Amino acid sequence: MAEKQEPPTAEVRAKSVLIVEDDDITRKLMVIEFKRRGHQVLEFADAAAAMTAVEKEKPRIDAAIVDLMNMGYGGNFGDCLRRHNEYRATMVIYYTALTQQQFNTRILNYPNTFYVHKVPGSISLLINRVEGTV
Repeated sequence: MAEKQEPPTAEVRAKSVLIVEDDDITRKLMVIEFKRRGHQVLEFADAAAAMTAVEKEKPRIDAAIVDLMNMGYGGNFGDCLRRHNEYRATMVIYYTALTQQQFNTRILNYPNTFYVHKVPGSISLLINRVEGTV
């Protein structure tokens, strides 16, 4: 269960957060926590649908939290964003149960790209990273 966090302060600007997570419970918990803190959230159960939405709708995305193993496309999501100038500064956080020794860490070699290990309590780390407090 995520620890209780307060809504963003004046210094923390509300952000548009895109979440790609195929586990419904994990995704819904992230959505609830980010919305509770005043952020706008776009949610997708699969990376392919998220990539299609980005290509067609060009939504504002300040941060993207992506399950690395999502339907085989999770690791491609950062590349999808980087193809568009408007998303070059978008923070990409790969959220996965894999350790860094278990995936190709070259996907982290881009600016504003991070890894958060999916363990109990890690949603707080995601919030802190998105809000710039870590």
